[in-house]
Amino acid sequence: MNNKREIWIERIQDYKASSLTAAKWCEENGLSINSLRYYTHKFNKEKKEQESSQTKWTAVFPARAEDTNSETKTIKITIGQAIIEIVPGFDPNTFETLVRILKEQC
Repeated sequence: MNNKREIWIERIQDYKASSLTAAKWCEENGLSINSLRYYTHKFNKEKKEQESSQTKWTAVFPARAEDTNSETKTIKITIGQAIIEIVPGFDPNTFETLVRILKEQC
């Protein structure tokens, strides 16, 4: 191990595998409980940020419409609590902007 990050990752893994309380594990290993909590929080936050920044795709299938008139067909896309309704003749640039904004919010 050559850097502090790797050392703390190994320490946190050891603590979690020990089934000891944080205070007891730190006492037995001569470490500050505040340091253990700091690095645990820091790495959890980094992991959450990394996971949330990854694009997640899903398949979208339009519902079967009884009306075959193409002018009345719409597609509804739900992202979080937002619903985007796409109608014939929509502006692709506006749609792309909306999706990007909603992705940042979710």
